[in-house]
Amino acid sequence: TARRLSLSVRALTYRLERVHTLTGVDPTEPEQRYMLQTAVIGARLLDWPSRAL
Repeated sequence: TARRLSLSVRALTYRLERVHTLTGVDPTEPEQRYMLQTAVIGARLLDWPSRAL
């Protein structure tokens, strides 16, 4: 994953930990990762945050 995103393993680990810290959701757990992916898709469909809800 790190290679595909052109990141170091350390940078990827930091970002995953940061997501966990900010959201309280653990992206390493499959069910919680699915919830995050669904939220991102929904935000993109709503053109968030560039458009007011």
